[in-house]
Amino acid sequence: MRTRRRGSHRRTTHSWTVWTLCVVLCSLCGACDGGSPPDSLRLVWLANTSLTCNDGSPAGYYFRRGTNNDHWVVYLEGGGYCWDKASCSARWRRRPALMSSTRWPRARRAPALLSADPAANPLWHASNHVLLPYCSSDMWAGTRSTRHPGTGFHFTGRLIVRAVLSDLLRYGLKGRLLLVGSSAGGAGVMLHADAARRALRSHGVRVAAIADSGWFLDRPARARRAPAATVARLGHTLWRGNPPNSCVRNHPSEPWLCYFGYRLYPHIRTPLFIFQYLFDSAQLAAEGVRAPRTRSQWDAVHKTGSALRVSLTPVRAVFAPACLAHGALARPEWLAINVSGITLPRAIACWEQRLNGGRRHPRGGCAPRKLVERCTWPQCNGSCPRLRDPRTGEEVALAALLQSFGLDVRGAAAAMGLDARQLSRMSRAELLPLLAPHM
Repeated sequence: MRTRRRGSHRRTTHSWTVWTLCVVLCSLCGACDGGSPPDSLRLVWLANTSLTCNDGSPAGYYFRRGTNNDHWVVYLEGGGYCWDKASCSARWRRRPALMSSTRWPRARRAPALLSADPAANPLWHASNHVLLPYCSSDMWAGTRSTRHPGTGFHFTGRLIVRAVLSDLLRYGLKGRLLLVGSSAGGAGVMLHADAARRALRSHGVRVAAIADSGWFLDRPARARRAPAATVARLGHTLWRGNPPNSCVRNHPSEPWLCYFGYRLYPHIRTPLFIFQYLFDSAQLAAEGVRAPRTRSQWDAVHKTGSALRVSLTPVRAVFAPACLAHGALARPEWLAINVSGITLPRAIACWEQRLNGGRRHPRGGCAPRKLVERCTWPQCNGSCPRLRDPRTGEEVALAALLQSFGLDVRGAAAAMGLDARQLSRMSRAELLPLLAPHM
């Protein structure tokens, strides 16, 4: 199958080149807007054709020019990673779209933070928008441009980011660039922030970064799960990973530790905003807790939440709700997420205002730099994304969720002067204010 794909790639090299030129021209002048949805980004293949997805298909990005030519938002997608032959083979079987560009559409609907609709994206709707689809499976850290003999895959995530930034300079990149990423893309943002700032500084471009749900911890895993540090070590070797030297100098014999946010953060000099759920579901899955139901499993959830909370202590700009979820900025609900009544968009707007040295702040005043949920219960924040049962897809009632934590629902109902059945039927909006003093 891969041999046929390589042959196809050789036969269509000229076609890719012609299509790249056409799409670049369309993106720059808006000549092709008639055939795409109104809020879409157009595909542009990388000028450097030696950089590919895992399977050797061309790498590229999606682009839309906005009305504010001095502000660019570059978004690194996430989607996990693979670290050895077995995990990469399983990923190829289950999620080939994260390893190949062969089925990329010519236009993609913009995720929330890249939308041109002010209602969906009040902060950056007028900016120039760039979406980097994730097809390298390496946390955007790899430099392996030839096929790995064991897996048959390429891993060029770090080189792809560098090439995209070079392309954008040719298309008029200037002013401020905001490098944003979610999940593995959030980790990629932390890995690339300083290199991007240094590379663009001589062109007069100022760089800031936002890492969404990329703050992973190297905590022990439950039975039959490989420890996170072991996975990072294997991945680092497979990808020919290249984390920042400023961090590697502190871990010369274990450079793979620099893929974990709390270890890398002290070495990042670029202005960085961290968004992180305190009960990150991807972190829990890496530890072997996918669908907690027993008391011991919920105890593990609480321990992870405590560890994440402590690890965020030195972060200067952070927004951390007590939710059991993963990823926010690409989702419509990012507008509603709040900590202590301060929404995520308002917190980010205040952070950007401080970077720009501006004195005008969002309506209602500016938010504190650090917003970490005080409540220590998962889902105690009324703005959390709804938790669903992974077996049925149905929303989990808050009373049932709290009962699974070990809460005595009958005792809690009696203390509040309610019937237990009445309490179990109450909505989140009704129940949370009653329980908040006890959480």
